Amino acid sequence: MVCAPFSRLARFLFLAVLPTLAGLSGLAGLCPPMAGAAGETVLTIPGTGDSQDLLRLLAERFRRDNPDITVEVPDSVGTTAGLRLVIGGKAELARTARPLRDDEIAAGLTQIVFAAPPVVFAVHPSVTGVKDVTNAQAQAIFAGHVKNWSALGGPDLPVARVCRETPETSRELINAAIPGFEANGCRDQAVAYTTPEAVALVAGHPGAIGYFSLAAMTATNLVPLALDGVAPTLENVGRGSYRLVIPFGLAYKPPLSPAAARFLQFLSGPDALSLMARLGCLPSPVKPAAP
Repeated sequence: MVCAPFSRLARFLFLAVLPTLAGLSGLAGLCPPMAGAAGETVLTIPGTGDSQDLLRLLAERFRRDNPDITVEVPDSVGTTAGLRLVIGGKAELARTARPLRDDEIAAGLTQIVFAAPPVVFAVHPSVTGVKDVTNAQAQAIFAGHVKNWSALGGPDLPVARVCRETPETSRELINAAIPGFEANGCRDQAVAYTTPEAVALVAGHPGAIGYFSLAAMTATNLVPLALDGVAPTLENVGRGSYRLVIPFGLAYKPPLSPAAARFLQFLSGPDALSLMARLGCLPSPVKPAAP
């Protein structure tokens, strides 16, 4: 996994305020910090699937030194749904993979970006011999013009495409970066509705290719591809030569509870920085407002 701060994302480090969005009655079980067994505080963080695995690992590390707080990272409901839960008072923090929108900012939320991993094209490990695609090749693959990996120097194996429909941050970044990609749509492709689903579809089908944040692949053996000769490495993301980058954020409505403030402070501390570094992640250390 590679995560890195990116200069163009700096303006998103501290945003304030989002307009009122309808609550999600079907997810009423998610709620702000509450007391668990023996006075334990449970902090549930719904939202995007892109940062789901990373935050679960960080939550485990946080728990070692904070046994009185359990941070739960439930399965993805998406950035927007997570934000609605915060606005509706059913969660204190939401996982985000995009900047807050103007109407969301008007609702009173603040956002911090704690890391920014690259978005990558990734293939099933059966796709040997293919380590790089050009923008034109990526467009041709998802347009259905490349039907067998042997056309790109890979094995004699049919190409299986996993698509994400907009609005979705990874797809929107690729649409903007690769001419003609947006026109491909999802015709004749498997469609994933969450990032974990996209990862699972690619991981479960020989010959498959998809696109998502590198951080979402931590528990798989999927192979990330270089794009136009630029690998999605820590160094390339940090200096801006690999330009498909997604902001990992946490949004909340001030003031923070003591439990939430402690977790956000942990993300800027040495344990979290060390863990993210070991995972190939260069974080954006930020300090939230006091509770």
